Amino acid sequence: MQDEEYMRQLSFGNDSALDTLVFRYHKPLYGYVYRLLQDEKLAEDIVQDTFIKIYQQGRKGFVPDQFKPWMYKIATNQCKDYWRKASTQREYFTDQHVEGNGKIHHIIDHQLERQWMIDALHQLSPDYRAALYLRFYQELKYTEIALTLEIPLNTVKTWISRGLKQLEGILREDERKGANINE
Repeated sequence: MQDEEYMRQLSFGNDSALDTLVFRYHKPLYGYVYRLLQDEKLAEDIVQDTFIKIYQQGRKGFVPDQFKPWMYKIATNQCKDYWRKASTQREYFTDQHVEGNGKIHHIIDHQLERQWMIDALHQLSPDYRAALYLRFYQELKYTEIALTLEIPLNTVKTWISRGLKQLEGILREDERKGANINE
């Protein structure tokens, strides 16, 4: 069954339809929100609030034309609300404990590279960051990103292009700084 049909099922009182949507989308939605906020508890709260809003809208009989972009739009708006309320932006880093079997150095190197990329992404504006996360981590199409962020398709293309250029500059600058430190 399509996601939109599950929304219709909610309007008929079939609450188990939400279970299916949660099962399908909890993990990718949590990953998206976590990447935006860098806070596990806050990300979980926003994901939960997003599913509550989906449930409420479904019970009222609302069925979006495309469920997935609509769902990400709800989550994105929840993040924007949080950013508006937060007096300062905070970054949280989680420690990852890895038990190794001879490959620990490769795992640590991979985690450091991943963290380096996340740190670089967090230097971008929230708009560019959201567009890049939706495109490359959530694999949404440009049209779905436009629906999610409620912006024109050409703006999506511009934000992704500019975001990638800025990200490249940040990564090159970080790499240059790292090379100077090691000299």
